[in-house]
Amino acid sequence: MSSETHKPHDAVQNDDALDIYDLAWRERLIAAFRRHPEAQRIWERQSPAPERAPCQFVACSDDMSDLAGLVIGGDALDTTQPAVWDTGGGFTILTEDDCILRVNGWMSSTLEQVIHETEEAHMNAHADTHLESVCDLIVLKAGLAQMLDRSQAAKGFWDIHLRRLGAVAWPEGPLPQCLVRFDEREDPRLGLVISGAWEAEPGDWDLTRPFLVISTNGEIRRCESCLAESVTVL
Repeated sequence: MSSETHKPHDAVQNDDALDIYDLAWRERLIAAFRRHPEAQRIWERQSPAPERAPCQFVACSDDMSDLAGLVIGGDALDTTQPAVWDTGGGFTILTEDDCILRVNGWMSSTLEQVIHETEEAHMNAHADTHLESVCDLIVLKAGLAQMLDRSQAAKGFWDIHLRRLGAVAWPEGPLPQCLVRFDEREDPRLGLVISGAWEAEPGDWDLTRPFLVISTNGEIRRCESCLAESVTVL
């Protein structure tokens, strides 16, 4: 099934806009998505129907640069179409060269999109692997929660965050949930974020700013930001 939706801007006159109407190009992007773990994690965290493949292809321009890609997340859903992101706000795309980019839709002078659901819309091929990965992450988070319980300093940072949210203090209060990996450190341990800049909307850590984690060896580690070093959110 395929349908086309145009945003009320002037037509996009560039090669990127032509790409989104090319079935072979859309199929290449879906294939790129299926082999891109980080893009799949973003989709699984943000999509209202993560068991289905993304189907929204966008081409846009701000008169200085042109972008085209597969939408894998965003700030808000389009209220007129199910499982489609509102391109008038912020959204995230996967490009054909495997880059994940954040796009500010309101800055686009031109934008076009195609909604194309492939026949193989469901992602059952990865269901077993995904379930195993989820179980592994649950075990990791449980182990890190034990590390948190043993560290007075870490509990202090986490309790400050819980008070800021108006939540009950540890251990009655909620556990940390944001698991990260430092990819470029000599000792690339995993850690749970326990302090940093919190964004009330969408209710998550801003990892572009400094944050603290409790790591798998019980140490409290500081990261200046995920822009300063490679950090993967698991």
